[in-house]
Amino acid sequence: MDVRGLEFVVRRYPMDGSLRPLFKMKQKPIKRIGVFGGSFDPVHIGHLTVAQDAFDQLDLDRLIFIPAWISPHKQDRHPIDGKYRLEMLKLATKDDFRFDVSDIEITRGGVSYSFDTIQQVKVEYPNSDVFFIIGLDTVVDLHRWYRVDELFESCTVIPFGRGGESPEEVAERSELTLAWKVQLLDRLIRIHEIEVSASEIRMRIAEGLSVQTLVPSEIEMYITEHHLYN
Repeated sequence: MDVRGLEFVVRRYPMDGSLRPLFKMKQKPIKRIGVFGGSFDPVHIGHLTVAQDAFDQLDLDRLIFIPAWISPHKQDRHPIDGKYRLEMLKLATKDDFRFDVSDIEITRGGVSYSFDTIQQVKVEYPNSDVFFIIGLDTVVDLHRWYRVDELFESCTVIPFGRGGESPEEVAERSELTLAWKVQLLDRLIRIHEIEVSASEIRMRIAEGLSVQTLVPSEIEMYITEHHLYN
């Protein structure tokens, strides 16, 4: 049984004075949900840092990692099979009650459009506010996204930035309306800066180099056991 979000109470009974644990099968309301998508090919400590910082700064009740089947912005490069990326995410988050992993884009197949995913999340969590977490650099091309105006209306888009990125320069390069630029920059959150990328990890593995400090130990072991990225 998954006990995340359940309430546990201990009551003292006056007849014998003993302590007896009782399970109240009442799910803690999930009012604020973060959605964090990407290829996660593989998931690394940079992804986990973004998730942790977003969870804290947005006061979320849950953050859901959603690996893409095919990213609409990277259709020329196909990641490794979704089942491996999904399993690595589950391994990386299995002991953290703050995080969940969803296979909705893997199951849906095809190009993974964020608008479609957000609609599905809202169906599954009809009483929750949905916060869609994206990189600040993504804002430059956001006007090209599939049904982007409807995406903006259906959730709260939250850009995250690292230390070296200038929000003003990004906004200047973006072709979004001024109103949306202002809203996005107002919502900007800052995360701890960690210099790591999935492409660097894949390259190091292909060259036989260690990735010990770049991914959780469970992920390094999984990659080795399944001969990924060789």
